[in-house]
Amino acid sequence: MTRFKSVTTGLVLAASLVVVAAQAQGGPKAEGPRVPVKGHKLPDPVLPDPDPTEPGAAITVDVTLQPRSGVSGVQRVNFAVPLARGQLLDPDRVRVLDGGAELAAARRELALYPDGSIRSIQLQVDVAVSAGKVLQVRLGEEPTTRDLALVPVAETLSPSDGTQGPRVWVRLPASWLVASGVTGPQVLESETEGTAYDAWDRVCDFQNHTVEHFLGLQSSKDVWLYDRGTIFYRAYARRGDMLTLESAYRETAIYRARMTGSGSSIRIGVPGSATDVKYHYAQNLAIHYLLTGDDRFREAAEDIAFRIDDLWNPHYGGGGQFWTERHAGFSLLAYVWARIVTDDQAEELDALAHDAVEAYIDVQETYPRNWTDDNYRCFAHETNCSPWMSAILADGLDAYATEYGGARAAAARTAIVKLGRIMARDGRDSTGKPFYMLGVGSASDTREQYEEHWGEPAYLIAMAYHHGGRTETWLKTVADELIASLRARGTSPHMRSFNWQCRSAMAAPYYLR
Repeated sequence: MTRFKSVTTGLVLAASLVVVAAQAQGGPKAEGPRVPVKGHKLPDPVLPDPDPTEPGAAITVDVTLQPRSGVSGVQRVNFAVPLARGQLLDPDRVRVLDGGAELAAARRELALYPDGSIRSIQLQVDVAVSAGKVLQVRLGEEPTTRDLALVPVAETLSPSDGTQGPRVWVRLPASWLVASGVTGPQVLESETEGTAYDAWDRVCDFQNHTVEHFLGLQSSKDVWLYDRGTIFYRAYARRGDMLTLESAYRETAIYRARMTGSGSSIRIGVPGSATDVKYHYAQNLAIHYLLTGDDRFREAAEDIAFRIDDLWNPHYGGGGQFWTERHAGFSLLAYVWARIVTDDQAEELDALAHDAVEAYIDVQETYPRNWTDDNYRCFAHETNCSPWMSAILADGLDAYATEYGGARAAAARTAIVKLGRIMARDGRDSTGKPFYMLGVGSASDTREQYEEHWGEPAYLIAMAYHHGGRTETWLKTVADELIASLRARGTSPHMRSFNWQCRSAMAAPYYLR
């Protein structure tokens, strides 16, 4: 992708934030100049040089084939295997076997970690398919067969836009997906079954919110909210099943297929939402690329990031300017995930991500203006903040910290710790129920009417406990109390509710285990 645009960012940040944490309506970008962020510029993180030596013993992952109805015989099967950081350095050291016999294969690395190791490797083989056939992928071994030439992923799909999925589905084990981190921090569903942390498994009824259910409701824009592709890809990582894989794949393909234009001129196809940031998602597209190698989704992820930059001003100047944690979160997630997969826009996406994080931390440190409690702060737009929307912003900050490391990661995680602390201390009513909106300073709190926002503050507080060094045990106590209430009382009575509850907060057990 080629893009010619100059981005001017004030890459500055409050010097006090260098220390690690030891201490809803949509609309266009607000008018007015971007306000420079106070403080001093942080140095860029120093990343290690790639280690030129390949890791030791070969590793095997089994992948399971599921041809669609009517598909048989020898087929070109396309898939990608996501990898943990440092697991593979050479894309040519991968073999694919069928019952012990090596297959000729095509191979391609899809993206790199900052240390130079491979994030995901795309593979294609020609193989006689049958339901349940298992292929073995051997990482770290020299192939002994000829190489195949890659074909466009579209040639392995029917129709070519992927909205019905590939001709041959390929499932990876949940244990592999979780370990790779391809969808972010997760724990296996099997690890939470029968424990206090199975609350989301009770509330998040994936069986009754699949792509088939979505298709019957898609004319209503609210069912598109919260990035359903990512919701189902995260569930697939935890479960490794066909139900979640099919919904993730097809809904992400539907989302991309409805786009028009390119670059910052791209327009999403969500009904009536072409200028609404909270319907613009790149994370789903990036994950899809890492699991398929379909370049169209990488390009779309970049386009969405640049479109958001045209729509959203991360710098909050107070007064009547529109600003919410939900918009802030989805914009940062778009910048970070597009950066993860980009082939030629790294510098510009870095600048957008850094600028956004610095702006958000400035909001946290500035508002409300008379707030002096530096260790307990949310992202208050004037006098209130949203516990449940803040989960999306925390999700973005955590992804940013993971990708960039160093002082930037420390600042982002400090912000998460402060956010979790205030939600744990001030974010519940006298019965222990989270507020819908938390008033800050002299502002009043808004009580929650339903039973649909227990999980998000639990997630924030769990992250604060983890990133604060796991020493503030009172945070874990509050998170556990909220999760127990989610387990006992939580409901998801409609698709929009399912979407917001089953997106970010399901990762809470990762930070508490």
